[in-house]
Amino acid sequence: MSFSAEARRVRDPGLPLAWRHTALRCAVTCYRPMGYRATWAFLETAGDLRRDEGALLRALERLELSRAAWIAEDAVFAVLRREEKRGRHRRSPTAVQWLRHRGYRWPGPEGHEAMLGEVRRLWAAHAGPFPSMPAAEKADLVHLDATVAGCVSGYLGACGVLDAGRAVLLWGALPRLRETVARLGRESRRSEAYACFRRLGWMAELVLNDRELPVVGDRSATPCVSAARPYRPSASMPRARR
Repeated sequence: MSFSAEARRVRDPGLPLAWRHTALRCAVTCYRPMGYRATWAFLETAGDLRRDEGALLRALERLELSRAAWIAEDAVFAVLRREEKRGRHRRSPTAVQWLRHRGYRWPGPEGHEAMLGEVRRLWAAHAGPFPSMPAAEKADLVHLDATVAGCVSGYLGACGVLDAGRAVLLWGALPRLRETVARLGRESRRSEAYACFRRLGWMAELVLNDRELPVVGDRSATPCVSAARPYRPSASMPRARR
């Protein structure tokens, strides 16, 4: 079913509360700006969604506000991209545009709280020994891990504020993170390392998107990291506006 249909089921007082709870879960499958698990975890901060009707409705309103903000941003992005293609002959979006439009983030008024909370959860899960791997590639990946982890730690230590220097470091690390995750994902014996660097990639995207970045149509926006192979975040938000 569509997002709108599931939202109506959540609000229907004639349905059992358990059915309405399931409908909210289905609505999250239609719109999950930070991925399903992270989006649901943020909605759960509204209260006991299984037993409290008020909490269930607050969570739905939170999700709808974010989705409305995303739809509005998507419409603006489409207009700006047409202008850039016709007037400026910029065929490819910048790295900032890609990250804001397709990366992990929470559009809307509660974006900072949602992204900061998810980074904290991922950071807690990241604690532990470095995954085992061959010595030939370990030093390079340890450096990448230390660079990203240092930026994330600074962001958390400043209560969700990322300074310009760390932002530059993260931007530089993003393409290598993506390449590393893609390579490790093709090797079944590297599941532990894959999970580690995938988690680092999620945190990097969330931290950068929580920072106040240039608007998507700004000529001064950060250029693509590589002209031949610009950074492409994992698509977390569904394209359909159902």
